[in-house]
Amino acid sequence: MKKKVWLGTLLAFAALIIVAGYRFMTDKKADLVIIGTELEGMYMARRAHDLGLKVTVLEPEEKVGGQLLLGEMLYLDETFDDKGNSLVQGSIKQLFHDYYAGQIRKLGDFENYFGSLTKPIRIVKQAKLTAASRENGAVRSLTYTNDKGRAQTIEADYFVDNTDNGALVNLLGVERLPGLEALYQNPEKEYMSATYMMKFKGVDWQSFYGSFWKMNKAERMTLYGPETYVDANIAYGFPPIVARYEPKNPDKVNLRGLNILNQKDGDIIINALQVYDVDPSDPATVEKAMAYAREEMPRIRDHLKQHITGFQNLELNGEPEYLYVREYNHYPTEYTLEASDLLGGEMFWDNVSVGGYFIDIQGSRSNREGFAIGRPDRYGMPLRSYLLKETDNVILTGKLVGATPVAYGSARIQPNGALAAESIGVLLARLEHTGIGLKQVTPDIMNSFQQEMRDKYGVELQPGKGVSKIEGMSPEDIAELNAGHITLLANQNQARTLPFIRVYYNNEEVKFTAHKPVIVDGKTWTPVEELLTAFGARNIRIDLDRGEIRYTQVNDPGRLRTIVAPIHILNNRVLINLREISDLFGYKTYWDNKNRVITIYSDETAPPAL
Repeated sequence: MKKKVWLGTLLAFAALIIVAGYRFMTDKKADLVIIGTELEGMYMARRAHDLGLKVTVLEPEEKVGGQLLLGEMLYLDETFDDKGNSLVQGSIKQLFHDYYAGQIRKLGDFENYFGSLTKPIRIVKQAKLTAASRENGAVRSLTYTNDKGRAQTIEADYFVDNTDNGALVNLLGVERLPGLEALYQNPEKEYMSATYMMKFKGVDWQSFYGSFWKMNKAERMTLYGPETYVDANIAYGFPPIVARYEPKNPDKVNLRGLNILNQKDGDIIINALQVYDVDPSDPATVEKAMAYAREEMPRIRDHLKQHITGFQNLELNGEPEYLYVREYNHYPTEYTLEASDLLGGEMFWDNVSVGGYFIDIQGSRSNREGFAIGRPDRYGMPLRSYLLKETDNVILTGKLVGATPVAYGSARIQPNGALAAESIGVLLARLEHTGIGLKQVTPDIMNSFQQEMRDKYGVELQPGKGVSKIEGMSPEDIAELNAGHITLLANQNQARTLPFIRVYYNNEEVKFTAHKPVIVDGKTWTPVEELLTAFGARNIRIDLDRGEIRYTQVNDPGRLRTIVAPIHILNNRVLINLREISDLFGYKTYWDNKNRVITIYSDETAPPAL
């Protein structure tokens, strides 16, 4: 009897050794290793897994989900062409469908969705990368420590950086390309602001929605902005309300236009509170940013309660675990997207995605307000923009797409990166056992692959060239556009945005809170509210249909005055001609071209103070 027990124990022990050995061996090799669990890369992981590839995901953090779950960036941005047609394709399209249907709104809903997407995928949490082995221009293996601090090594055919902090690319020592600091001519690295997602409860959405549409057009535009929108699910805009908010820490945070998601039951989440100087590779900067944001939250709550109908009972409703990190380093890829590619509607032979979102340069340390470069129709995103130039088998996803800091303003949008990642997952499965790498694909291979995406998945990667917004522009102007110095307005006029212009009225600088002055056809245009307020105007009302601006003066509140003047719309703000309006008020203007400073005096005999 003892022998039988001993033999059974021995067999069980042997079985455990075999299983452990099998697990050890399988942990050592994968077809695809993905670093990080940002949503975009998870579509690649799922598609590659479903098509038979062995996929392992290494998540450096304790929890999964990145921007979506930890940062709670639950306000989804949809991509459209000029005709209003949605450009969202691939697996993420179902997420948008359920989102608009109200089935996915709260964090728990998104967690369930993420869990169902990644359920078959092996995810190793707290996997801290420590070393990479390279041979003949390719990464052969990665070494990492697991949650118990033990070193593990895994080999793969391809490695994917799917993080918000370039964890793999930084490990490889790849030098970053110039970022926003080059745009603003600053010596220190600069990124678009990160966002602290604001969570509130106690909103009467029906009252908010109803009151908005009961106003006439002029009232809505004046109180909430010319392009502000509200429906039963979302709302966005409100620049006049935002402009009135004074941050406690103005050097660290900024309240930009509100993107509001109705999460039902009186709960909302708002994408609007920007925090500067966040480097996601440096946890200390993230912690400081979270602390600054927390200080603002009670003040923002009180401000919104005062100015928005339906928000009178607004209360704080917890906080996200992390920030929505909008931008990190740009790295050299096989092809770097330019603003002219996007605005020119270019399609590439190796398209893996089709994008279409305005080029939105969010605020940063040097330019708190940010600015928009233009609104593309639709454009292609090539495979080459996701292939790291310095190695043969490293793929980038999501925020690490190969794009200039200007083009990145649109290329970064989630549906663009999600489709690209999923497409690459399909392509990797097609190339398995062919001996052909991603950098060796030919137009014939891509054509066949794009046909498969069309026939099998209903994804159109070659929809035809988009409408060009740069037709007739000179090469010099296109170069300026790519450098971020030109903004294309909706009426096809060009506005010069950089270098920035400062405006002084009676020796006091006019602070523009949502958009800095721009030059259109050689003339300076400024947001109407800030300029007229500096001139003593109050109760400003704008009627776009009539081209009228109505106001009272602080020293004559009983008299309603009217200005009829040309108007431009830029970034949901109404712009007016600075010199023309100054002349109407009887003021003199002086231009210092060297320093790009405009001074305005109400006393025409006063000299310019430059």
